[in-house]
Amino acid sequence: MFNEECGMRVTRKQLRRIIKEEVKRKSEMAEFGKSRSGKKVRQAGSRITSAASIIYEVANDQTGNMAETLRKISEFTNKLGESLEGLGQIQEGSSITEGMPTVQELKAVLKEIQRLEK
Repeated sequence: MFNEECGMRVTRKQLRRIIKEEVKRKSEMAEFGKSRSGKKVRQAGSRITSAASIIYEVANDQTGNMAETLRKISEFTNKLGESLEGLGQIQEGSSITEGMPTVQELKAVLKEIQRLEK
């Protein structure tokens, strides 16, 4: 095979090796998840999840709209924390965004908070 960009020939053996290397290469997110910085982010995710549990406990002490709003905040926060905690366990073909809260969930939480402010 002839590589027109470099003007050099690439053998089948070289091509197979290049393809194998690319398949082995992990995504940037997976590499980050296993790095020292990724560990810090996972630890922060754990703290966020812990905060979500505390918010949920407080929601159980409340009534009416306040209880419902705090539960929604807790759910949203928990999803975010769990996504960050799982950063180091990303599997090939999966995405960290699968477990993250959606824009619709954020809007719903904001709407609940605005309702309480009135």
